Formats: sequence, C-alpha cells, structure tokens
Amino acid sequence: MENSVVMVTGGAGFVGSHLVESLLNNGNKVYVFDVIPLEQARNLHEVRNHENLHYFVGDLRKQEDIEQFWQKDASVIFHLASVVGIRHYIADPLSLVDIVVIGTRHILTAAAKYNTKVVFSSTSEIYGKNPEVPWSEESDRVLGPTYVDRWSYATSKAVCEHMLYGMKKQCGLPFVIVRFFNVYGPRQNPDFVVSQSIYKAMRGEQPLLYDDGKTTRCFTFVEDIVRGLMLVAGSPEANGQAFNLGNSVEVNMRYVIETILEKTCSKSGYQEFNTGKEYGKQYEDIIRRIPKVEKAEERLGWRAEIQLEEGLLRTIDWVRENQWWLEQGESVKG
Repeated sequence: MENSVVMVTGGAGFVGSHLVESLLNNGNKVYVFDVIPLEQARNLHEVRNHENLHYFVGDLRKQEDIEQFWQKDASVIFHLASVVGIRHYIADPLSLVDIVVIGTRHILTAAAKYNTKVVFSSTSEIYGKNPEVPWSEESDRVLGPTYVDRWSYATSKAVCEHMLYGMKKQCGLPFVIVRFFNVYGPRQNPDFVVSQSIYKAMRGEQPLLYDDGKTTRCFTFVEDIVRGLMLVAGSPEANGQAFNLGNSVEVNMRYVIETILEKTCSKSGYQEFNTGKEYGKQYEDIIRRIPKVEKAEERLGWRAEIQLEEGLLRTIDWVRENQWWLEQGESVKG
C-alpha cells in the first residue's frame, strides 16, 4: 500500500517497528500508538524524525486514549499491540487478558464508528496443542485447563477473533486476521527462543535448550511477515478472513541452537532447561507447531521466502552492527 493514512498500535515493538519503516518507505502517513514515549522507542530510532511519522503515547485499556489517537481518514489500522512472551503470561495473566481483550474491544469500537479496516495480529498459539499438524485456518483449537496460565494468551487472542467476526455480522466491519508463526529477526526482544539464543551466544553465555530440544517450530523472518501484512491490508478480497503467516519448513530446537552457536562462532555450548521443573503446572508446551500456508499462497500470492539459516545470519550481522541490543539490561534467565 502507498500514499495512505494508516494507524499502527504497538508500532514501537518488534514487528510493529519493521512495519512502520516499510509503510513510511512507501510514502504513507503513519500514526503510531504505543505505551512508551518516542524517545525511549529504540526500535524506531532510524525514523523517529520522519516527517510522516506521528506518535501517540497511551494505554489500550483507556477508551479515551484510543479516541484521541484515532484518525478518521485512515484507511486501515494494524492492531499489533499486545503482551507477548511466555514469562509474561505466567507472571501476570490478568494484565495480559485486560490488555489484549479490553484493548482490542476499544479498537474495534472506534473502527466500527469510522468504518476503518482492521488488520489484527493473532497467533499460532490459537491452535493450542492440536496434534493434527499442519494446521489450516479452519483447524480445531485444543487447549489445556484454565488454571494453566500459558493458555491465557491463546484464549485472549481467540476472544478477539470472535469479536471481529461478531462485528462483521453486526455492522459489516472490514477486517483481516493474521496468525503469526514464530517470528524472529533484528530488534526482537531477547525473551524469545531465537533472539534469546543469539543474545546469550554473542555475550559468551549459554543459550537455553528447552526440554532436550525435541520440540519443533517453523520460524518466519520478520521481513516476510511485514510483506504479508502489507498484502492483506491492500486486498479487499482478504476481508473477513484469517490467514496463517508462517514458514512451512519444520526444524527442531536442537538444530536451531546448534546453528546459532555455529553462526556466532560461540564456544559456550548450551544449558539444558526443563520447562516442567522451572515453570511447574502453569506451563504446557506445544510439541509441534506447523502451519498450512496454501491459503495465503493462493489468495494473496504470499509465501515465506527467507529460510532459517539466511534469516539467522542477517539477524546476527545486525546485532554485530548494533551493540546497544547486547547491552540492554542483565542477561535473560529463561
């Protein structure tokens, strides 16, 4: 999309900042909503003085903040703001539910009022622990019990998806749901498996190998995700639908950790991390997480193009040129 007025919640975050840069490069006027001040938004450092960047600090849980931020002439809002990271789900599941569910309800209220298209960032966690992989957009959701805090994120995102479909029925709200599969790349907070492992390896520390490294994932480079977001935003045919945005290549976590150690030239080795012991009953892992991507390929012409080794090298090269990323706070514990 080009030369439009667009809004982005969570624009100072990992995916959000890459999207904001891409939107600005395409000549769009971009209004960003985030909880941190612009001067603290290190991810937006390169574009903070861009003439088409407009930044608003607010709280998604406050309807008045959303109303003050809203641009009536915007063609689309990319709603990316959320709480992400398993440690956060376990530490404070109530805040997660409030931010994701209440915040999204406020966004949808404003979007319906002005008939603004919503691109909603959901998650592969939606499918829970459904053993029948790969997952299509119509696959069943299989979750654990509600006392397991890990499922608070998947449930919150699912409630938001239900709200979107409900708003479409009630008032014809245009929307697209995108379900991300293990996004990684430059600027990602070192709370996630790839970024944390690179962070530790390049600091001479031991990356964590979770549960003997047997779980598998399909990792998607952030550049591919941004391209998918731009496509769904500009496609009227995508309205009212959900799309998996993920790489279909499955790899196990031991391979990922060993590849990172090799590419960073680290001799530190890795540290075993038992999630059952460390997190207790508040955590259940998903053994395999694999998307079916035919829908995005056929209807959007989108597929993940950057494979894991190239993406890791590009991320590691970026870290070498941005030492500030390695100097942020104390080392991540897991």
